[in-house]
Amino acid sequence: MKRILTAVLTAAIGMILFTGCQPGLQKNDQEAKTNAAGLVIDEFRSIRKIDIHTHISNDAPYFRELMDSINMKVATICTGGTNPERMNRSIDSARAFTENNPRYYAWVTTFDLTGRDEPDWAEQVIAQLKDDFDHGAVGVKVWKDIGMDIRNREGAYIQLDDPMFDPIFEFIQAEGKTVLAHIGEPIDAWSPSHAERKPQHYWARHPEFHFWDNPEKPSYSDIMAARDHVLEKYPDMRFVGAHMGSLSFDVNEVIKRLDRYPNFAVDIGGRTRYLMWQARGKVRSFFMEYQDRIMYGTDKKASLYNSTGEMLTEKEQEALKNDFLDRYNFFLRYYATDDLIPWANDIYGDKPQPAPAYDVQGLALPLDVLQKIYYQNAVEWFPGVDKAFK
Repeated sequence: MKRILTAVLTAAIGMILFTGCQPGLQKNDQEAKTNAAGLVIDEFRSIRKIDIHTHISNDAPYFRELMDSINMKVATICTGGTNPERMNRSIDSARAFTENNPRYYAWVTTFDLTGRDEPDWAEQVIAQLKDDFDHGAVGVKVWKDIGMDIRNREGAYIQLDDPMFDPIFEFIQAEGKTVLAHIGEPIDAWSPSHAERKPQHYWARHPEFHFWDNPEKPSYSDIMAARDHVLEKYPDMRFVGAHMGSLSFDVNEVIKRLDRYPNFAVDIGGRTRYLMWQARGKVRSFFMEYQDRIMYGTDKKASLYNSTGEMLTEKEQEALKNDFLDRYNFFLRYYATDDLIPWANDIYGDKPQPAPAYDVQGLALPLDVLQKIYYQNAVEWFPGVDKAFK
């Protein structure tokens, strides 16, 4: 009995000593993690990066200076299929400043939707797309006005899988180009909790895309199903779902499509805050397992002029530059480190409002995964996007 008590006491003392050592070990571990994260970020600064989802109106020297400072190139996305004048202006501008500055810009075109009832509409669209491809466009944007806005002659909403788009998709597939699709909205647009929004929120400014109190509008599931049908119908067409494929509320929904459709990938496109609201382990596993199918994007805008056509002042240019840089650094902190990042339930401009309410831990993704998300995947999914980026 004495020997047993002695053994138990010895074990207990050993456990106490072991436990007493833990704070020192934890401190060392934390220092190692901090150093590792610092090394990852230091190495990350030198690698090439592509923001695959921006809206650049024209070339701006201040913006090129910014891209040089972080070793980045951007793809600018043309929109305006229901406004041909705006669309053509966007395409002409993107063509010009991309050809003049291929180190800094690539571009994704789009097409007119207003002439869809004309008998030769598809042929006209294909001719325009061919010309755009000949002038360097690396993909074609389709927007949420398909599914949420335009209607056929009978008054029904036109979805992405409508046969009217078949000749266009067949052409894009044959040309080996990529469709970048912003189809639908976050599921919040069908939520009653967003029926009344603060003035700065998107749906307060664009009520036409908030469907909670519009029962005649298509459902979220109908719009997603139409997109998925296109993925199934054109398995050899590269298809990138903008804004996490409008599935950002749950990465498991993205995973279902990635597993089902090998031709599908997603860009982050300003949806980092949705990822931060989900369980860290789930989101990190998603990035690790699907690291070849996710691309960095911010959905940011930049211009040399304001809405009235006047050139921005130096102060305004500096403000836009800093806003882009702040978002870049904030996202990098989330993806590259395991920092505790202050966050809040109400988000505007990807910043907590009115004050941080809790902390979110960064994903601490390895450098090789970050390289894929920020660069290599864009090159794979949008061939030619890295032109002149050496």
